[in-house]
Amino acid sequence: MIQARRLLDSADLPIDLVTIRSTRERPLVTIELPPEPANALLEWALEAATRVLRGDPQPSNAEVYKAARAVLS
Repeated sequence: MIQARRLLDSADLPIDLVTIRSTRERPLVTIELPPEPANALLEWALEAATRVLRGDPQPSNAEVYKAARAVLS
């Protein structure tokens, strides 16, 4: 969620467009964007979070900005 919010912030979109809430079965992620940019945002955020969980540094601001531009186009 942190990476998704960084991307939204870099794209000048409200960070509350992405929410996660717990359900009995599993967490539920809501992305309030059209399907194509939502898929791009989710894919990038998952990749960025995986990097951080592996112990790699989180994506630089330049990487986030580049990804934000791609999501918006």
